[in-house]
Amino acid sequence: LGLKYFFEEPRNVAAAAREFQQVTELAPYWDEGYGWLSAALEEINQTDWAISSLRQAMRLAPENARYPISLGRIFLRRHDYSKAIKLFRKGISLKPHYGEAEAHLFLAEALVGAGNIEEARQEWQSVMTLQPMYPSFEKLHEEVRHLLNKHSR
Repeated sequence: LGLKYFFEEPRNVAAAAREFQQVTELAPYWDEGYGWLSAALEEINQTDWAISSLRQAMRLAPENARYPISLGRIFLRRHDYSKAIKLFRKGISLKPHYGEAEAHLFLAEALVGAGNIEEARQEWQSVMTLQPMYPSFEKLHEEVRHLLNKHSR
């Protein structure tokens, strides 16, 4: 349910959101339903509802790093840096397997927004120590090198 609307052409994210809402009603203890619902809601600018869905996903699966990182991204876009920073740190502490480098970059972006450049530099440097996990990982390293140069002391 719902996923087909993300991948078919033309995309119908509103229909996906409706179906994911049904999923959460049919399987209220399945965290993935709330995770997918939040992704759809965010795309149709229903961010308050997306936040609520992500919080429910976090309650159901507190060990899943994706949810605090996704929620942090919403708060980052809202320029609520203190909430974003807390959520990114929580997500990183849960040892995300696939998106760890991106989570550090998001955290660094929130730290820059909050005026904590030195802490952001530490996050960028930590990305440089991570092992490549996928073919485009080198692009992340290039981005980090650029950011480190831009914010050099």
